[in-house]
Amino acid sequence: MKRLLAAIVVALVAAPAAAAAPLTVRTTFDDATIEFGDVVRAHVAVVGADSVSATLDLAPFTPVSPLQTTRHGNVVELTRSFVCLTAACVSDRGDATPKLAPVRIEARVGGRPVRVTKPWPQLHVRGRVTTADLSSSSPPFQASLEPPPPSYRVAPRTLAWLLDGAAIVLGLAALAFVVAQLRRRVAHRSAPTADELALALRLAREAEARPAPDRRRAVGLLARVLRARDAPLAVAARDLAWARPQPEPDALEALVGDVEREAQP
Repeated sequence: MKRLLAAIVVALVAAPAAAAAPLTVRTTFDDATIEFGDVVRAHVAVVGADSVSATLDLAPFTPVSPLQTTRHGNVVELTRSFVCLTAACVSDRGDATPKLAPVRIEARVGGRPVRVTKPWPQLHVRGRVTTADLSSSSPPFQASLEPPPPSYRVAPRTLAWLLDGAAIVLGLAALAFVVAQLRRRVAHRSAPTADELALALRLAREAEARPAPDRRRAVGLLARVLRARDAPLAVAARDLAWARPQPEPDALEALVGDVEREAQP
């Protein structure tokens, strides 16, 4: 009887212990030795869990991909990619072994929660610059940093002379154009046209029958028009315009006749 009770007690104690047996957790990397700035892929395999929950943090590494969870039978695999660009992955010796935060797994086995903490295997991060590179006065580069020599279709000095010559030619052409315009304007002002002279003669003839002030104005206009054509006739027209007591119609008619005979083309 005592042996039976002892067997029952042992069975009751062993059953929970078996149910709460620790999970099998494995942590691995695709490559245990990488270079600074390389992407490393971390894997966590959990065996014997009904469900698994984990954040998969790999500080001081920075995650560069979302967490992927896959199940194959009773194996749950967690996968995530990381990269390290901090001082923790740099060493004066050229080979850094950053201290990684352990992975914490929360799982359920037979309906009971189970928590497991698993460290990562050692990861080596090699530097990309060697001690020999740093000791050299001229570090080697994979590509030349010197800009290529310039090439020109026209030599800069030749182009400068051409541009200076073009500027001088254009300047002289502009000056000649301005001088020609000024001469044309002066000639247009100083030499009345035939239409202007004909208009002045017509107004003078019409003024013969108009009051004395109109005759003065008409003769004055005729004197200004004749100034560049015929100086003597211009003087005669001016004297008649200022005649006292007034320009007489007969004198105006005689002046108009003289202009028509001598000044008109």
